[in-house]
Amino acid sequence: MMKKSRNRRRRIAKLTAKDIVKHQFFITEGRNMNAHKVEIKFGREDDIVASAAFIDDAPHKQTLIRWYDHRYYILRYGAKEAKPCNMTLAMWKTVNID
Repeated sequence: MMKKSRNRRRRIAKLTAKDIVKHQFFITEGRNMNAHKVEIKFGREDDIVASAAFIDDAPHKQTLIRWYDHRYYILRYGAKEAKPCNMTLAMWKTVNID
């Protein structure tokens, strides 16, 4: 039986800098309008195909991102890289004030 190599281990999902730059406009415009949440929805006919949400967390100086595949990331103000976030119910309740 062969041993698994290091390269075949499960990779950590990351947002690339290219993805962040594409959506930086919506994040900053939402912050300038004092919007707590900015959501982008992509639709086809009457169905929503995908959506991404950017939730501003001002007390912690970060933006919480819910990506298309429903993974959560944290982007600190001024950072170039988003880190994966393990979303808990307590964290969701503190951030999601609707």
